[in-house]
Amino acid sequence: MTLAPQPGAYVLVMHGSGSTNNYSSEAMEEVNLYSARWGFKPRYTVYRIADETKRMMMDTESPVIQKKVHGSGDWVTVSASAYKVWYGAGYVEFSSPLNSDDTVQCLSGKYLTADTLIGCIERSLTMSRKHEDCTCFGDESAERAGTVQDWNASLTALRAKKCAEATSSGGSSNSHVRVVHHVGGTAGNSITIDFQDNNSTSLSVSVVGTDIVVDLDTDLGIPISTAASVVEALNNNAAVAALGVRAEIPSGEDGSGIVADSGPYTLAGGADEIDFEELMDETVVLRFYNVADDGDAFVGLGRIESVGSTGGPADLMKADLSVVGARHPIYHVVE
Repeated sequence: MTLAPQPGAYVLVMHGSGSTNNYSSEAMEEVNLYSARWGFKPRYTVYRIADETKRMMMDTESPVIQKKVHGSGDWVTVSASAYKVWYGAGYVEFSSPLNSDDTVQCLSGKYLTADTLIGCIERSLTMSRKHEDCTCFGDESAERAGTVQDWNASLTALRAKKCAEATSSGGSSNSHVRVVHHVGGTAGNSITIDFQDNNSTSLSVSVVGTDIVVDLDTDLGIPISTAASVVEALNNNAAVAALGVRAEIPSGEDGSGIVADSGPYTLAGGADEIDFEELMDETVVLRFYNVADDGDAFVGLGRIESVGSTGGPADLMKADLSVVGARHPIYHVVE
């Protein structure tokens, strides 16, 4: 499931309906946040659920975290006082660094699988901490202390549909191409893309109906089309644009690899318009991005408090969402 925004600040709202899922000895991985943008968090203090589809961690049950010291022996349950849970993000932060070769897992806990994605822009985000006058037992004077860290956001949803997508496989690293039906809806699920090596002397793109064919460039019979050049060719093709399809380099790759002969791939995951009213008072996970594909985001659990639109209930392709935090702060994460 992919959000394909225009460059600039944007928000991804993820909602999972139905019952929560159970973590069961779920593998976790260390995340290096030792840099200025994350406040130089020490190495081996921050870990996350390794499976990115399971990071929508809910607070209905406290997760149980375990470790294997130096990666061997029995699993040892870590005291809940030794770490902080980043709900919504699927991260935990230990108060003291672990060993570099320790293995970490989430023995139990709850998460949702996102079945609704909403791409939003024109957002405003406010974070605040409430303060109360408190008197410690035995004292006569009152002190003002911070209590609940709260936040709220105002979002404009520009696309109330879920986008179909596909990513090529095979080939070397940095050689893959992701294509997204950015218009959204079930129509994208009928689009295919095929990367072919026909020993051609130039890179070309053709479209027949909803089928896209990329004829890869070769030099003396050796493929030479990089993922970056294929993405450029696809995005400059009028027929591809008419299908509502855009190409991009997958996150974590740089597009320098040679695209392999593979496919056809059928785009999948497209869904029609979202009924925003059904999301009222539902818990959602929000990811705030400052720059597209910058690699980091701010993630928080929230609830949709109100929905407005320029039209009426039957015209909610553009909706103004008011979201309030759900008892937890916003967390700065890396993808």
